[in-house]
Amino acid sequence: MMVLFFRAARLAPVVFDPYLSSRPLAKALMESPPGALITQGFYWKFASVFFYTGRTGLLLSDRRMNLEHGANAPGAPEVFIDDAQFKELWREPHRYYLLASQSALPRCEELVGASRLIIVRESGGKVLVTNQAGQF
Repeated sequence: MMVLFFRAARLAPVVFDPYLSSRPLAKALMESPPGALITQGFYWKFASVFFYTGRTGLLLSDRRMNLEHGANAPGAPEVFIDDAQFKELWREPHRYYLLASQSALPRCEELVGASRLIIVRESGGKVLVTNQAGQF
C-alpha cells in the first residue's frame, strides 16, 4: 500500500503542474514578440508569470476583488483597468498579451471579438492570447 502511495505522490506534481503553475505560459510569453501584459481576474492566478518573466502588467479586474487595500493607497500605481479600457487598449496598434482562464474567454470575445483573440499558448485551463498575429 505504501508503495502505491509513494508512487502517486511522486507523479502528482507532474500531473497537476499545468493546473497549479503558469510556467508554460510565462515561457511562451518570454519567447514571443515584445508587448504589454494584461491579466484577467485575480492577481494570484497569474502571479507566477510576473515572477518568471520579471514583468509588470495591468489587471482587468475590479479592485474590490483584487489587492483592495493597496490599490486604494495614496500613490498606488494605476494597474486596474475596466472592460471599456481593455477594449480600447486591445484595438490599439500596439501588441498586448492577455492571460486569462479558459472560462473567461467568452466574456473577452464579447468585448473585442473572437477574431481579435489570437491564442499563443494554452495550459491547465489557462490561456495566453494576443491582439496581433506574429511568430510564436
